[in-house]
Amino acid sequence: MKREYDIFISYRRDGGESTAKILRDKLTELGYSVFFDVESLRSGDFNKKLYSVIEECGDFIVVLSPGCLDRCVNEDDWVRLEIEHALEKNKNIIPVMLRGFAFPSSLPESIEPLRYKNGLESNYQFFDAFIEKLEEFLISRPSRTFFKGRGKKKGRRLGVIAATCALALLLVCVFVYRSIIAQTPYPSTQEERNLTDRLIYYAQQNLTQIEVAAGYTDDAYRECEAYLEHFDQSSGEAVLAALKQARMLLYGMDNEVAAMPEDLQKDLQGTPFLAADAAAMHDYLLAFCQGAIDNLYYMETIVSPDTPMDLAVREEVLECYQSMMEEELRYVGYCTNQMFLPVENQEAISGFKYDFLPELYYIPLRASEWIEDEAALISAQDSSMTAIEMSMERILLNVGDANREVMEQKSDLVRQYREAGMSAQEAEAAVEELVGQADLLTWKEAELSEVQKDLEASLAEARKKFAPLMEDDPDTLWGKMMRFLNLGLYEDAVTCMDLFREKMRKEDPYAEEYTAAVISLIRNIADTGIDYGLVVVGYDSEAPENEQYEIGDIIISLNGGLCRNFEEYDAQKALLSQDEDYRVVVLRRKEDGSGKLEQKELLIPADAPRVQIREISEKEYQEEP
Repeated sequence: MKREYDIFISYRRDGGESTAKILRDKLTELGYSVFFDVESLRSGDFNKKLYSVIEECGDFIVVLSPGCLDRCVNEDDWVRLEIEHALEKNKNIIPVMLRGFAFPSSLPESIEPLRYKNGLESNYQFFDAFIEKLEEFLISRPSRTFFKGRGKKKGRRLGVIAATCALALLLVCVFVYRSIIAQTPYPSTQEERNLTDRLIYYAQQNLTQIEVAAGYTDDAYRECEAYLEHFDQSSGEAVLAALKQARMLLYGMDNEVAAMPEDLQKDLQGTPFLAADAAAMHDYLLAFCQGAIDNLYYMETIVSPDTPMDLAVREEVLECYQSMMEEELRYVGYCTNQMFLPVENQEAISGFKYDFLPELYYIPLRASEWIEDEAALISAQDSSMTAIEMSMERILLNVGDANREVMEQKSDLVRQYREAGMSAQEAEAAVEELVGQADLLTWKEAELSEVQKDLEASLAEARKKFAPLMEDDPDTLWGKMMRFLNLGLYEDAVTCMDLFREKMRKEDPYAEEYTAAVISLIRNIADTGIDYGLVVVGYDSEAPENEQYEIGDIIISLNGGLCRNFEEYDAQKALLSQDEDYRVVVLRRKEDGSGKLEQKELLIPADAPRVQIREISEKEYQEEP
């Protein structure tokens, strides 16, 4: 029986997704059948599908991005579970290590053998050679035959006559091609110019976001610098507030606006541009922002008056962090420079080099310093990475491996809470409450484990206390749904809505529609970050139906002001004059049956019929700094 898949690709969405997609595309192009799942879909019984595919595949590629194995300490972590299953089934495991990846000092015993598997480092500069090397590690064979002209793969035979003819034809084509393009540097056609413009726009979006993140981080570092210069302990609270404000600003950045469109990544294939290099730019943006957040957490400990550390040591650590950021931004500049080396027609890139680049403040990339030699660029990148590693070594020398690991735990716990649906402010507050006033430098892993166990026990108690019951009336079920939503127990909230729908189905003709909308909101929290709003549940019985709203629309904004609850909605309405039209933003279910939500802006006439709305969240919101 022919198997459906040859290769399974395991990866961590943060930092590894772009590389995994490119590997999938390239291996599929070469004739392999590749299973590539979307990490966010790993839920419920879907694990059975994943396990069965791993068992079916001959090869198991795991993309190792920086920090990707840190969460494998959790027994239910999906990357860990996939690796465990591949090891258990004796699959041919091929680690693909991205730049910056390093194995942690310890791994769970069940995946410790991964450390000793032969793998290879991803190389975007020589991507074809990297793919060729990767194929040598595979035991699977492509289901289709491709002549790639490399002649190194076993089993690829051509007759002497066919090979000679192909070679002759190739030489003729190369000669003709070079003759034609000798006077037409890339890009020359309108299609090539359009593609170059799209890639430039994508690069500008990512560079702009990195600039913004660098600005927030630099402002916080300068506050720390001023504080340490005078070391007035009375102003300690002010510098800690500045660090927190910078983190909140970083958390609030919408970096997905700079993600690479799928059609652009597809269109880059077969062009002088390397799609892998381009995709890596957005990955670096995400890594830069997360690294900045982590470093600002560490600086809290460095500047704290309670930390037993000499002033000179504190200043040196701060200087190291500042130097690291400067080198990271220099590295971004070199990579951007390298990405656009295929552009030979300077007119096509002049706007980027002479109009956009001068606007950058933190990223040291200027037209006057543009490097045309690829080898020189790679050397410059390596120099920056070496400088970053040296700064990190200086930090570890002053702070110590163990202390830095402890500082990382706090940042990682905040990240887990945010992935569970909490806002940045809520996550930080929750961690501070759990940690209390304990000295982070003595906060041991066992204590953190106990804190997590206490949290799990509290959530279990909440599940028991607010469990939906058949005898509950609809209003009680709605209230329990909001309580579960507030606690981040999303599946329990969905259960409440399912039971609410059953009870209201005969009484309320609209119940099916608006409960489905609320369930979609809950299931999309991980993607949207929105767990609030006012859902439209009906129309005014004494007036015509409102032509703008649909049943199930979830109102989240009115004239630009947030509407997370009745209080905020009423406050926004109070600002309107009696005859003033207004705009609302709603979340509305897509018509494609995907269960996803999309934002729509509606213009509501002042005399529009009223609608009945219901609150979704019971949270009390405060303005973030």
